[in-house]
Amino acid sequence: MSDPNLNHIYRMYTLLLLKTGSRHGYEIIDKIEEMTGDEPSTSHIYPFLSELEENGYVSVEKGTRGKKTYSLTDEGKTLVSEQLDSFGEMLYAAIQDKVRECAHCDCRIYDNGYEKDGEIYCCKHCASAE
Repeated sequence: MSDPNLNHIYRMYTLLLLKTGSRHGYEIIDKIEEMTGDEPSTSHIYPFLSELEENGYVSVEKGTRGKKTYSLTDEGKTLVSEQLDSFGEMLYAAIQDKVRECAHCDCRIYDNGYEKDGEIYCCKHCASAE
């Protein structure tokens, strides 16, 4: 792994994947690779899953071939919700000064937009509606 900050991203993706349902460890690795283009090592995922289990955030069920399935507990679901709320607040704080409102429909524009006569609009439809 070239970027040490990717470990944090792997942890966030692991939590998000578990939020959508029970998963095997290798399934988590495969899905993270699909989403990021970078394959996390088992040494990044399994210790984190063990830590989640030790803290009561996931439960583990062993299948017939010894494969473990990880599921969020109620405490784990609360943790994920809190983490997502915290992340959302940090993201909003980071982009807040870059957010503009459409001069026609008042929706929020995070990037680009259409400018007409010094006003910013979210789309061509709103720009032509004035």
